[in-house]
Amino acid sequence: MSNAVQIRVKEIDFFQRPVTLRLPFRFGIVTLTEAPQAFVRVRVENQRGQSAWGAAAEMLAPKWFDKNPTLSNEDNFDQLRRSLSLTREGYLADSSPRTAFALFADHYPQQTAACAAEDLNELVASFGPAVIDRAILDALCRLENITYQEAIRHNLPAIDPAQLSPDLAGFDLTAWLASLKPRNNIYARHTVGLVDPITAAEQENPVQDGLPETLEEVIAAYGQRYFKLKVGGDVEADIDRLSRIAAVLDRSPEPYYATLDGNEQYADSEGILALWQALSENPGLQRLAASILFIEQPISRTNALSQDIHRLSAAKPVIIDESDA
Repeated sequence: MSNAVQIRVKEIDFFQRPVTLRLPFRFGIVTLTEAPQAFVRVRVENQRGQSAWGAAAEMLAPKWFDKNPTLSNEDNFDQLRRSLSLTREGYLADSSPRTAFALFADHYPQQTAACAAEDLNELVASFGPAVIDRAILDALCRLENITYQEAIRHNLPAIDPAQLSPDLAGFDLTAWLASLKPRNNIYARHTVGLVDPITAAEQENPVQDGLPETLEEVIAAYGQRYFKLKVGGDVEADIDRLSRIAAVLDRSPEPYYATLDGNEQYADSEGILALWQALSENPGLQRLAASILFIEQPISRTNALSQDIHRLSAAKPVIIDESDA
């Protein structure tokens, strides 16, 4: 098996199906009950003339890529469909053999420029390649008859981070990937959305399908120990909800771990710092505060890169996630 397989993209097909969520899920400024799911099939051909199909799928999530409140959910769905279409146009128009990563990297500036011309931000622009490239990697694995982890360990897509991030020049990614070993098991992290019921007393419209619905039922059924806790940008309301969550988590005799996910709901660093101070100084939330591993994208993307977060990051690590778009 060659570590750098060159391919041409021959066909890209799109499909879609409607999805109704089992439970409403609120993150940021949207409560999601249904959304389309996009499916992508890609046929690639190697230089030996062999071809294979790969597939990928992704939900079209509203108010995640573009949080403009004047846009409807349908507007957001159309943005993501357009990103997929522009990526397809660019990839199919290029008949030059390339590695999978080179295909992405060479077309990324073109993709962002094409999207910018249609007032689509860089996060929306990245959606199309993110989904289609996954299908390409799937096709590559099928062409070479290897597993995903083998493909990554051998750097089959020929990932070269310095091609798009010059600050990573000199980092031997191929050697690092070769050193990786797959784990036999991992912890599943359970996300607690902003309208998820914590206890049975909070349920308004139980699904009653035999699966857990409340946080306490999830823990009882699966023994969950890792959690992503959504917060909504209002310190008082967030502390009240976190107190109810902690009342359930603290029942466990085993250690638990959590992250706070702001989904950009705090306008500035002072707001999220106020939440952390209220959390860490609350006598009833000491175990929860100690369990927090890091804080995710707490600040609005319009301010995220201009805020001083030294005081916050001195207490807990902060990751920017998609709020740098």
